[in-house]
Amino acid sequence: MACKVQGSGTGTTSNMRRQSHDKARGARYNWRQFSSSGAKTMGIYYMDGEYVETAEASVPASDLALLRGYGIFDFTRTYGGKPFQLGAHLRRLIRSATLLELDCPWDIEELHDIVMETLRRNEYAESNIRLLVTGGDSPNGFLPAGDSRLLVMVTPVKPMAAHYYESGAAVATVEMSRHLPEIKSINYLPGITAQKQALKLNPESIEAIYRVNGNVVEGTRSNTFIFKGGRWITPADELLLGITRAEVIKLIEAEGQLELRDITLAEYYDADEIVITSTTKEVIPVVQVDDVTIGGGAPGENSKRLMAQWREMTENYAASDGYQ
Repeated sequence: MACKVQGSGTGTTSNMRRQSHDKARGARYNWRQFSSSGAKTMGIYYMDGEYVETAEASVPASDLALLRGYGIFDFTRTYGGKPFQLGAHLRRLIRSATLLELDCPWDIEELHDIVMETLRRNEYAESNIRLLVTGGDSPNGFLPAGDSRLLVMVTPVKPMAAHYYESGAAVATVEMSRHLPEIKSINYLPGITAQKQALKLNPESIEAIYRVNGNVVEGTRSNTFIFKGGRWITPADELLLGITRAEVIKLIEAEGQLELRDITLAEYYDADEIVITSTTKEVIPVVQVDDVTIGGGAPGENSKRLMAQWREMTENYAASDGYQ
């Protein structure tokens, strides 16, 4: 759910926040994720040092995340109840903060512990995990004062509809680029605008694909690959380096079929096969781009193989003893 906005509030120092986190971890927390009848009640979020029910989750209206859209986030999910590539996501979160010059006083170990404790306080079969670092309060409502807030939101995984994997999906290309694409910023103005344009072009589009100077770059919330000439090709520059993308690249490189380079819009239209990848979508075959049909309008054998490899990899991960 979206955070409720408080009328006012002041931040706490990072030391106070860490003390609050330690206290919250050590205290007995009186909560029930499920009622005695098994009905779902209320989930638990970590909000700036406290574990609270989702209905009580809030950030002050004075936070720069609300005033100026200044903040970062990262997002992963579980397989078999275990966070997937949590270390990679936490490192990317900290890198985003560094590139944006956003105060992030939590180290990898602290972030890991908070994520695992938030997961423990929820009992979903599989969970989405969103970490968000806000800009914090500002004395002049513009520049940060170095007092960021940390939110960890755990929600149940809601799988994409099966027909996208079985029959393929449609996307629409939009002339758009993201500011500082290597940063996972909470500023989704370009993405929301692009997705609205994509739906106007084709109401069936599940993703807007950014075009920049005649090249296809990435989706609003995904990376993309094309299959042409016996190999997979994916853009390498001016995009968010997705964690799912990185894992898919490993699967492809194991068979020596990968090329990292720019993809023109003409090449995208002419691809034998196309997939998009992300945490929520995993690997989805694309069978229509704008008004162009891809691969005869059905998922190709290489896309099916890649989906099967992804499924096998995540199933093995779910069944393993540890997690990454």
